[in-house]
Amino acid sequence: MTTGDRIERDGESAAEERPAVAATRCSQDRTVFAEQGNTDAWIATDLTVDLER
Repeated sequence: MTTGDRIERDGESAAEERPAVAATRCSQDRTVFAEQGNTDAWIATDLTVDLER
């Protein structure tokens, strides 16, 4: 898989398969996302946005 590739999921089963993800703000400018149970990978970003419900 390369950057930009998408994984297509069935709409009904996608909600059941979604992993728990924690977002930790380690500074005012940096947020780190980590998937529960996956200690080998994480994503850090300088820009996050709040989602409206």
